[in-house]
Amino acid sequence: MLNPFVMTVALFVIVILCLIALLYISTQWE
Repeated sequence: MLNPFVMTVALFVIVILCLIALLYISTQWE
C-alpha cells in the first residue's frame, strides 16, 4: 500500500501528462 501523499502526487502527474497530451494533439490538428 502506498501512502496518500504518493498516490496524490502520482494522480497529479497523470492529470498533467493528459493535459499536455491533449494540448499537443490539438496543436497538431490545427
